[in-house]
Amino acid sequence: MRIVIAGAGEVGTHLAKMLNSEEHDLVVIDNDPDRLKAVGSTMDVLTIEGNANSITHLKESKINKADLFIGVTYSEDVNINSAILSKRLGAKKTIARIDNQEYMLPANKEIFDSLGVDYMIYPEKIAAREIVGLLSETGSTEVVEFSGGRLHMYVIRLDQDAPIINKSLRELAPANNGFEYRAVAITRHGRTLVPKGDDRFEVDDMVYVISSKTGLK
Repeated sequence: MRIVIAGAGEVGTHLAKMLNSEEHDLVVIDNDPDRLKAVGSTMDVLTIEGNANSITHLKESKINKADLFIGVTYSEDVNINSAILSKRLGAKKTIARIDNQEYMLPANKEIFDSLGVDYMIYPEKIAAREIVGLLSETGSTEVVEFSGGRLHMYVIRLDQDAPIINKSLRELAPANNGFEYRAVAITRHGRTLVPKGDDRFEVDDMVYVISSKTGLK
């Protein structure tokens, strides 16, 4: 598959790493040369420095031959606009990360469908008892699947009773709990953070988790 990823942040980079291991034809677009250098130096991908909203840069990525476009920049507007443009330019499927829950209403989703956004990722609020179970259930409706189901992205909003509140990434490492997954980003008070080992989860955090299929068994 030819896959174009807009955004070389933590989420986009981890997606690229997991998809790259499956020998997909990958392109990563970002306006930060340092992030692109980091991506290009560790995996076999084509990197394009520029704005994913640019028709010129999308055409440079050969978006007309793309099986999938994934917009996961830190900007909702860029993700939506680039997904729309990508669809119009020939991408078979498009996915955009969003922050506005209103867009997920059935009537509004139809609008985005008509514009060319096939799927939108939004951090749904999930009951505390479901949070841990979500990471081990392949049938969850809160899962976005990529690459024929071999790669999954979860977007979770933590409530005050979530069992991982005040726990660090290090404490929840796969070696300790049996899951193969990675929390690649946290949105907190309107800011997106790249979590490190000692960072702790807080109430109302929106947590982005990427897992391979084996991590869900």
